[in-house]
Amino acid sequence: MNGEEAARKLGISPASLSPAPPAPRFAETWARMQQEPPCSVCGQPSRTSGVIHEPAHGSRWFDRCRDCFLATPPTLPVPLARFLEELREASADARLRLHTYTDESGWEGE
Repeated sequence: MNGEEAARKLGISPASLSPAPPAPRFAETWARMQQEPPCSVCGQPSRTSGVIHEPAHGSRWFDRCRDCFLATPPTLPVPLARFLEELREASADARLRLHTYTDESGWEGE
């Protein structure tokens, strides 16, 4: 799910979030994460920061702690099988060993 979907799932109102730049540079997001602002959901120190875009409220910082992030994982833009296939190909091209774990088949590459 994307950030907007995650905020909805977690019951966060964009109006309650801090204003953010529309497209922050990585350095801006990293600097925010280093400050460990409180999780937008539960108030624990956040481990990830991102920006959501709400038409009525503009761009807002959406910070999540580990547990809130894991409750709303990002959606891959491609099916998992295709993602893993491309990851294996890139790993082979770079001559890197790759071990993957999926719930369906356990560890691969050992």
